[in-house]
Amino acid sequence: MARLKYPSDSAHFDPPRVRLEPVRDHHLLLDGSWWPDSGDLDVELHALLPILDRVRGPVTRLLLSAVGWTTRPHQVVDVDRTVSVGYLSDQPPSMMTVLCADGGTFMMRVIPCGPAPERLS
Repeated sequence: MARLKYPSDSAHFDPPRVRLEPVRDHHLLLDGSWWPDSGDLDVELHALLPILDRVRGPVTRLLLSAVGWTTRPHQVVDVDRTVSVGYLSDQPPSMMTVLCADGGTFMMRVIPCGPAPERLS
């Protein structure tokens, strides 16, 4: 298994473009939005995980669409854990399901790669 490149290993690191919504109403469809810089999930997910961990605690599994990515790792290896990544043919490319250690889940909108948005809304 290849070890992922840590952001601190690169000369320049831009934090992931993500917006999380306050959890006021658990009946909302989406809990936030993520606009990856590239289709390379090896790099993108490693940078995103620390931010997702702040929502409900440690993330244990991510479920994404099977289409639209240049790489599709099945695990993200961090210093103290491994997060499994699954790809579903019926998962919309615009959605990511995040499963947490406390048994909870939340949904993130995935915005296609491209120029930085003025505003994630």
